[in-house]
Amino acid sequence: MRTKELIELLKRFDPESDVHLCVNMSGRVIETHDSVWVADYGDGPQINAALDFRPFTVYVGCGLEAFVRKVPEIAVDLGQYESSEVAARVRDFYVICRELDEPLNYPDFDYEDWLPPRTVSGDYNEHIARILRERLLRD
Repeated sequence: MRTKELIELLKRFDPESDVHLCVNMSGRVIETHDSVWVADYGDGPQINAALDFRPFTVYVGCGLEAFVRKVPEIAVDLGQYESSEVAARVRDFYVICRELDEPLNYPDFDYEDWLPPRTVSGDYNEHIARILRERLLRD
C-alpha cells in the first residue's frame, strides 16, 4: 500500500479517533493492537505493533523433528493380563510398535523378539492382534 492510499483511507475517519491494528489468521481475528507506531527503515513508512505470543505455542531450541511425531491414540484398552508386570510390558510393546512418544515401564526389555501373551480371557487384544498381523504380513 502506498502512503497516499493510506492517508486517503484515514481521511474517512474522525481525526481524534483511536487507531487499532488487527492481525487476522485463517479468517479469525488473532489479536488487536492499540499501541502502534510508524517508523522508517529505509523503504518508507512502516506501521508496527508488537506481537503477543500468548495464543501460540512457541518451541525454542527444537528442530522440527523434535516435535513432529505421530499423534498418540487416546486411552487405548489393551486388555487384562495375569499380572501388572505383563500388562506393563504389553503397553510398552504397543507404545514401541505405534511409535508413540511415551515413557516405557521396562525400557531395557527386548520387545523386538517378544510376543505378547493372550489376555486372561484367552484371546488376543484387538490392538495387539493388529500389530502382530502387521508384523506377520511384513515378514
